[in-house]
Amino acid sequence: MPFTAKVITTDEWGAKSAGSFDKTVPKFIVIHNTDNQNPPNDVSQGTVDGGKKLARQIQEDHMNRNSWRDSGHNFLNTTGGIILEGRHGTLDAVRKGMCIKSAHAAQQGNRLAGGNQSPGIENEGNFMTFKMGQKQWDSLVELCVSLCESCNINPKNIRGHREFSNTDCPGDWLFSQLPRLRQEVADKLDIHLEQGEGLLKLDSIGQDVIELQQKLTDKGFSPGAIDGDFGENTKQAVIAFQRSVGLTADGIVGTDTRKALGL
Repeated sequence: MPFTAKVITTDEWGAKSAGSFDKTVPKFIVIHNTDNQNPPNDVSQGTVDGGKKLARQIQEDHMNRNSWRDSGHNFLNTTGGIILEGRHGTLDAVRKGMCIKSAHAAQQGNRLAGGNQSPGIENEGNFMTFKMGQKQWDSLVELCVSLCESCNINPKNIRGHREFSNTDCPGDWLFSQLPRLRQEVADKLDIHLEQGEGLLKLDSIGQDVIELQQKLTDKGFSPGAIDGDFGENTKQAVIAFQRSVGLTADGIVGTDTRKALGL
């Protein structure tokens, strides 16, 4: 499906040259906040020129303070609902169902992996307690819809930065709104989201999978990387464990397998 969100490109906002970056197959959409001031003291002041100014400031900071080659994120969503391209090449990549590898969500500790291989959206402001305005919320939903369509990302994989890295980003309030964001995106895409999934199985993703992978490892059944992604290696480890304790070896973690693993 086509990418339809309106985005101001790096050329249009005057980004510094940064060369090219590897393309990846994305699995997530990663939600951030910029930790800038909120309205009425926001940098962008809700304007196009202000959004361009903020994009230049962030790129300068990421290149100078972090020693990155470019902006660390893929998209910036301002208080005025204006969306700007982050890392060079992002817009072209997502229109083709890919993503530009970036630097916005490195895996730290036993958290999800794959953040930097997926589009990261910086939302202007600090959302620990501050509630995002409607224009900014609507543009965030629109951008996520376009990304899910063009990159074949399931809305349930819209995740917060703190699920990948040791950080409070995207803020307590915005993180608490991610179920709402997933649902609104799914509704626009006419996709049914499974609620309260009790089973862990192939393609499950999240902290529950990390805990499962750790338990399997502790018991001598290697699931591969502890990355929160229930792939084929994790399934085979579950099957091996189930056989070892006399359970039905189906690779699905339900009540009995959870109890046997001590989850």
